[in-house]
Amino acid sequence: MTKFALLMLCAVSGISHAGVVVGGTRFVFPSSAETRTILVTNTSNEPWLINSKISAPTVWLGAVAFNGQPPILATPPLFLLPPGATGTIRLVKTGDLTPNDRETLFALSVASIPSGRVEDRSVKVALRSSFKLFWRPVSLKGDPEQAWQQVTWRREPRGVMAENPTPFYINLTQVTANGNPVNDAGVIPPLSQRHFTWCAAQTACTLRWRTLNDLGGLTPVNEQRLP
Repeated sequence: MTKFALLMLCAVSGISHAGVVVGGTRFVFPSSAETRTILVTNTSNEPWLINSKISAPTVWLGAVAFNGQPPILATPPLFLLPPGATGTIRLVKTGDLTPNDRETLFALSVASIPSGRVEDRSVKVALRSSFKLFWRPVSLKGDPEQAWQQVTWRREPRGVMAENPTPFYINLTQVTANGNPVNDAGVIPPLSQRHFTWCAAQTACTLRWRTLNDLGGLTPVNEQRLP
């Protein structure tokens, strides 16, 4: 019986994995644009197949599900990237989207797949990685770089409630509740509230958190003490 040695290759946005570098950590597609180009570079000595697609943002906690066909197409969906070469994934606008008073979040999935060569009776398998892709209507008011400053928190009977009054997604990171790190805090959707189970006990709660901007950079630490 053939034994398959599975090499799981997980992508880290903007960082080389399996010799493939994706040129960005998160992407914004303005509704006024027709296309956007994303660079993909092969830094290894072997060819890789690059597979891309756009899907629902189910991998991030708090993201609002999208029903219907995304108004953006990733093309080509599959192409060969030779050693040392740089290729492009083109995001192409295929239609418009409602609601147009807030951002809509999609997942841009990119996978690096071995070119099919079998060595020593083994097969290499690449895991697909997801990058945040924001559809941003041009009519939105406010500054997405400053939206994090408008988030407010309050105590709830079984945790805390965050309110995002802005039309932009808030991506939480480096969150602590009473000094305890919170893993995978997820996002706060635009013009929405989201309940968290942090600080469920009836004691004071001190929250510290940061967010990611359009380029993937960190905003300053925000601290709030909830009675």
